[in-house]
Amino acid sequence: MSTRPALAVALLALCVVSACGGGKKTPSSKAPSDRFAASNFGAPARAANQWLPLKPGTQWVREGRVNIGHRRLSHRVVSTVTDVSKKVDGVLTVGVVDQDFNGGQIGEQSVDWFGEDKQGNVWDLGYYTESYEGGQFVNASDARLAGIKGSKPGILIKGSPRRGDAWPAAYVVETGRTKCVPFKCYRDVLVIAEGDGSEYKYFAPGVGQLSAEPRTGGGKQEVEDLVNLTHLSPRGLSEMSAVVLKLDGHARTEAKDVFGRAPAAKRTL
Repeated sequence: MSTRPALAVALLALCVVSACGGGKKTPSSKAPSDRFAASNFGAPARAANQWLPLKPGTQWVREGRVNIGHRRLSHRVVSTVTDVSKKVDGVLTVGVVDQDFNGGQIGEQSVDWFGEDKQGNVWDLGYYTESYEGGQFVNASDARLAGIKGSKPGILIKGSPRRGDAWPAAYVVETGRTKCVPFKCYRDVLVIAEGDGSEYKYFAPGVGQLSAEPRTGGGKQEVEDLVNLTHLSPRGLSEMSAVVLKLDGHARTEAKDVFGRAPAAKRTL
């Protein structure tokens, strides 16, 4: 689900252009709905964006293959919308936890903090990522929060994307596509290219991300397809929310320069 590398590079480039006071504006800079304002955000878990429904308890499981070192391993990603919130840059966000398993072992675990504005655009306001080897914690590999250390918020996916639309992290390649995953075929699928177009992601209305596939060589060459979409029981949601609270607590120690300056996350949604 994450668009972190592309988004980080895009936001840095956008910040540089803004600081210089010149340069060519990105398409997103022309639309008022693309401008960040904390007052333009409401409840983060109202699931108004059909391409990424942020409803607590929604869980996606995607499976595929990935390059790790010189090996091609089975890859499984479990993404869950929790009922944990965190105030980031003046916006109440919802925590979405991603758990990456490579060859059957946890390789990475992260929490993304997403906000949804009144136009239905989903914004990325921060994240914290931990890496593991042999099931054991190695390090905090990435940490960012909008409003801290110069970090900026950025649109993850628009509420009403159209072919040719672009924002700093991505652009719309195609709409109205049919895309099949192992258990079902979906219509009216949205195709988004991230960053430089090296990866395409496919989104179905009311479902979320179906697939991810590389478009160029090099890198991890991650291939993913949705194999299960679930709405967790209250107990299951509680367990996944506990994972987010634990990660947020760990972030306050492992990434103190970022997360030590922000309010702690809480189950409030």
